[in-house]
Amino acid sequence: MAKVGRPKNPPKPRELMKDIFPVNSIFTEKELKIYNSYVDTYLNDFDQNELTVSDMDDIMNLATNKVLEIRLLEESKGDATKHLDISNAMEKLRKQSEKMKENLSARRRDRIDPNKYKGFSIVNLAVAFDDERKKDLIRKQKELNKEEEEAVLKRGDYSGNRFDKDVKEKEEVKYD
Repeated sequence: MAKVGRPKNPPKPRELMKDIFPVNSIFTEKELKIYNSYVDTYLNDFDQNELTVSDMDDIMNLATNKVLEIRLLEESKGDATKHLDISNAMEKLRKQSEKMKENLSARRRDRIDPNKYKGFSIVNLAVAFDDERKKDLIRKQKELNKEEEEAVLKRGDYSGNRFDKDVKEKEEVKYD
């Protein structure tokens, strides 16, 4: 009997976009590196657990469009008439890419919980920074005090050069 339904362990988005889809048969080795780099870069902007199929489609299409753009530019290199011919296709690719970026951005904004950061302000950041700075300074002060104590202990009974002319005995020095 064939299993029905969604697999229990679906592939990870990165694996799906780079290994399962037949990108190896579409792109050259050089183009595949560009595609994979773009997919990785876009995926780093998202929590892998929150990605939807639409997100993955947009990311794959963005990376594919970038590779196709580069391919078109390489084909027209050094030939002004070819460059003019491909400018229309490039403009369409760029418009599609901008639309996909807007879609990704809108879906990401929709996932943000507005109550998560409610009541959080720049004052909270400043206080947190001050607390961290204060902890660092206290830690550094303790380290310096410890070093000073060690230096004093190493010095032992050394009281400086007591035979200098301007050195007075300890009993003679009075503080007011």
